[in-house]
Amino acid sequence: MKTLLSTIALSFAGATSVLAQGKPPAPVPEISALEGTAAIAAVLAIVLLAWERRRRAT
Repeated sequence: MKTLLSTIALSFAGATSVLAQGKPPAPVPEISALEGTAAIAAVLAIVLLAWERRRRAT
């Protein structure tokens, strides 16, 4: 929990220092709902495949 809180604090400190310098934020590529759903489905398929292989190995 301490690590999580320190990571959040450092991220917040870094973001505020960038904003304080007055630099415009860099553009971020957007992701559509279809691409996000496909990415989640791919990760889920890999997890289920690994689980099934492990189950059959025992």
